Amino acid sequence: MVVYPDGAWYRQANPEVTLRLIREHLIGNKVVEEYAFSTHPLPETSLVSCEHVIEA
Repeated sequence: MVVYPDGAWYRQANPEVTLRLIREHLIGNKVVEEYAFSTHPLPETSLVSCEHVIEA
């Protein structure tokens, strides 16, 4: 499982782990280190570019 724009890659995303990832990462905005094996957040410039497209 991967969460972007945070770029957090998770392993062992079974239903129980997925619920924890939803609670702690998606809602709580905290990477769950126990299951994360890599993080590669998008650069700020990519986020700005996406916002510009949405506004247009």
